[in-house]
Parts: sequence; C-alpha cells; structure tokens
Amino acid sequence: MIDPNNFPAVLEGKTVIIEEIQPKFFPYVVKWRNDQKLNKFLNQSFELTIDLEKKWYEEVYLKDCTQALLVLIDKANGTPFGTFGHTNFDYIERCCICGRMLIGDERYHNHPAFFESLFVGADSAYNWADTIYVHVVKDNKKALQMNRLMGFVPNTGKIKYPNELFRNGMEQIELYRTKEMYLKVRHVLFEKLGDALFE
Repeated sequence: MIDPNNFPAVLEGKTVIIEEIQPKFFPYVVKWRNDQKLNKFLNQSFELTIDLEKKWYEEVYLKDCTQALLVLIDKANGTPFGTFGHTNFDYIERCCICGRMLIGDERYHNHPAFFESLFVGADSAYNWADTIYVHVVKDNKKALQMNRLMGFVPNTGKIKYPNELFRNGMEQIELYRTKEMYLKVRHVLFEKLGDALFE
C-alpha cells in the first residue's frame, strides 16, 4: 500500500478519480487481466481468480509499503476503467518502477479521464520520487510511443533494475523520467491542453 496512515489513497482530478485497490475492485481487475486482448504484454503467466487476488491483497499488498495498485474511475459516472501503479518504492534513493498500466474498458483509450490520470498519478508520485522507471516489452510499440510522449527516455547507462529486462518470456526496455523531465512534459501537454480537453 502507498501509506498505511492514508489508506485507501484517493486522488482526484477534473475528470478522473484514482483509488487504491480494494476488494470492491477485484472483479474488474480479474476480468481485465485475464482478457487475452489486454494481457498480451502483461507480466502474468497464469489465470487470475478472485481468490488469488484476495490472497495477494491480504498476504502481500497490505503488508508492503513499497508498492501501489491504483484503479482509474470516470468521475462523471463512477465507471472503473483501468489500473496503473508502482513497485519497488525506495524512499532513500527516491525512485520506483511505474507499471501495471491496463485500460480495461476500450471506450477510455482516448478519453480525457485516461489522459488526465497520467498526470494526476504522476503529480502524486513525484511528491516523494525524483526518478521513475518503466519497463516496456520491446514489441509493445504503442506503449513505447506513449511513454516517450510522456517524457520517458531509454536508459542507456547502468540499468537500475536488471531483473526487469526479461519477464514472462518477453524482453523489455528500461526507460526513466526525472521530476524535471516530467514537469517540462506536464507544462506542454497538460497545462496548455488541459483547458481545451476538460471543458
């Protein structure tokens, strides 16, 4: 969990609400992660069930302050439509891995609520992190393009998380984005476009 003193965490934007994972969201997460159209590039080699999700939640998630799983919700109608999150929180080095990105409802692929969630979530994460890493499957061209658009660049130096470069039989690329890099993208893509998108 993100913060035992503020659980479940809730973040709010103009069009999106982001809530930390809770049992009420298990059916959505299980359905999305088992959908073959959605899970092609996921680091999941098994079929998820409600029981497995409950076991992970109670035995791992609630005892671990180095990870977060967040559910994206359309503020206008209360519809959960996706997830993202973080792992490997390091409060000393002020870094983490961002991932768990999954848009479960295809209506939200180009929706303002999804676009805004990228910034609402990052604004929160960069309150305590100076650098965020992501690992993207080399064949996942759409994800690579989106991450580059959002300011992430390939790590051409020493790999921070070498164990993440090969997962579930897939080769991945490590990218990173500092807080300064994020603020530049935020200004160009969010502050300048936000008013037009969220009218």
